[in-house]
Amino acid sequence: MINWFSVVANGLWLIGLALILAAFSYHQWLAGQSGQPIGRVLNNPSFQRWAVIGLLLVGIGLALTADGLVQLLPATALIIVCIVALIALFRTRPNDSHIG
Repeated sequence: MINWFSVVANGLWLIGLALILAAFSYHQWLAGQSGQPIGRVLNNPSFQRWAVIGLLLVGIGLALTADGLVQLLPATALIIVCIVALIALFRTRPNDSHIG
């Protein structure tokens, strides 16, 4: 029988990594199209939000698949840091989705 909990839990961190990769790939392409340095484009809130959301999914997936406290504590710390970072990103930065 398929362990659906394990499938969903592992799917979360895989989706998180895919989201980070997609955000980086898109913003790298955007840097090439706009002629801006990659560092400047990655400093944009649109990339940072997607990267932190991806990291949050990775942390949740890792916490759900953790076997013990040694694995659960770093995953929980990652989740807390990501939540704080997301709150800070959505509070202090304008809601823009393009390079300006």
